[in-house]
Amino acid sequence: MRVLVANPGSSTLKLSICDEGQTLSPHTIELHDDPDLLDRALSEWLDSRDGHNADGCGVRVVHGGSSFHAPVRVTNQVVEALRALRDLAPLHMEGTLRTISSIRRVLPNLPVVASFDTAFHHTILPETFRYAVPDSWFCDRGVRKYGFHGLSYAYLAHRLQELAPAAISSRTVALHLGNGASACAIRDGQSINTTMGMTPMDGLVMGTRAGSIDPGILFYLLRTGIPATTIEDDLNHHSGLKGVSGFDSDYRAVDTAAREGNQNARMAIRIAVRRAAESVASLAVSLGGLSCLVFSGGIGEHAPGFREDVCRQLEFLGVLIDPEKNRANTSHGGNHDRTISREDSRVSVWIVEAREDWTISEDVRKILTPSH
Repeated sequence: MRVLVANPGSSTLKLSICDEGQTLSPHTIELHDDPDLLDRALSEWLDSRDGHNADGCGVRVVHGGSSFHAPVRVTNQVVEALRALRDLAPLHMEGTLRTISSIRRVLPNLPVVASFDTAFHHTILPETFRYAVPDSWFCDRGVRKYGFHGLSYAYLAHRLQELAPAAISSRTVALHLGNGASACAIRDGQSINTTMGMTPMDGLVMGTRAGSIDPGILFYLLRTGIPATTIEDDLNHHSGLKGVSGFDSDYRAVDTAAREGNQNARMAIRIAVRRAAESVASLAVSLGGLSCLVFSGGIGEHAPGFREDVCRQLEFLGVLIDPEKNRANTSHGGNHDRTISREDSRVSVWIVEAREDWTISEDVRKILTPSH
């Protein structure tokens, strides 16, 4: 089955064709606010990549709320349900809705499947997804942990089954590290716990997002006269690596500046490393130990220094990596799924490519060919 994969962000739309597990013609277009401009950009890409011959389309949807625990074929009713979830992830959901609308206009006969980033985490237990807040917040407002990056973690679980079958039934923590970042505890291929919460703003330090902070900070800032909209914008767009370094959200630029002696850049990376290591240790509690650690995502796959610094702080858990294995084949595009742990490491450490597109295409096959 030939699947058109659409992965919308807040301002751009990543497109590719997935055929027999292979990703073809990946490209990014601007996610225009103007429907006519977006339709034209999508049509031009489809024309140039023979995308009109797809058998189905899968769209990454960041938030499924409490309603969606599995992929679904998009109908008018599903679109209305997604609109009702916009407040849970406004930056992402608006782009998702624009993407779905454009695909349905440009390719009216193509079946479209919504593939949810939150779905993989529906297996976490109530004591994990409940916050210690008034019950009315949970019952009436849906305030709970949902978790994200589930499409990536679903692939990692699948890929680990191929690479190291024993690892998938063991105590595994996976780190998806990129401009957005999170960690997930996985056992028997299922999510046990994760660092992102009700929204994608929680957890690890990210490119422009702060991750976990004391909620009292927000009320303090409000009392000093800073509008809620400004606080939200700062936490989404001006925090994280960019906020601490003071100049960039791209890890590569921050890392280069740090190695050249920029103290703010060094601090940004030190904070991100410490938060990642602490999260791995915390998730090990959810698993009752740690036997497998996985790095994925742009930083996880291509930043050997970051991996080394995280693992060094986890040596007390038995994490020992081989420096030569860690730094081999680290150029972009030359990285292959592999283990980087030492022979005497109690924890096996892996680098696995992030393949959200694979999970999305599999979701499309499940929905359109139920016997698959």
